[in-house]
Amino acid sequence: MAMGETWVTMIGNLTSEPVHHPERVHGHDVVSFGLRSVERRYDKERGEWGEGRQLAVKVTCWRKLAMAAFACLSKGDPVIVAGRLRGAETAEEIPAPLGLPELEAFSIGPNLARCSAEIQRAGRDRPRAIPLSRPPAGNPMVTALEDAPVAGSPDARSVMSG
Repeated sequence: MAMGETWVTMIGNLTSEPVHHPERVHGHDVVSFGLRSVERRYDKERGEWGEGRQLAVKVTCWRKLAMAAFACLSKGDPVIVAGRLRGAETAEEIPAPLGLPELEAFSIGPNLARCSAEIQRAGRDRPRAIPLSRPPAGNPMVTALEDAPVAGSPDARSVMSG
């Protein structure tokens, strides 16, 4: 991290489909997409919610993050992006069409307040998630667990001693 960098976390929606750009010098994968955050404000006079200020950026991500974003994200998806914000250094670097600031992403995730997601970790086998609802009563596993003594209780000590 360089001194004076601007680190931000931005919550918004993709305004374009992710585009894959193979980086030519080193051969790294690069993906970019538009991201817009729209402020929501409550108007007391009207008694309703309305749109407020907006911020749009061009998001760029590299390597594994780039390929995951390219595979998972689509225009309109609600996301949370953390990374380094920077402006263009020269006129040639200004992203088309509006000269948007660039957010170099180091982390991207779904905004679970606005969507649902299933986590899939690459290269790992893991057991399926435990369901949030309880199994039906009378299930022998549930009965055995409910009847098991709690660690540290007098019942647990008598089971341990003998």
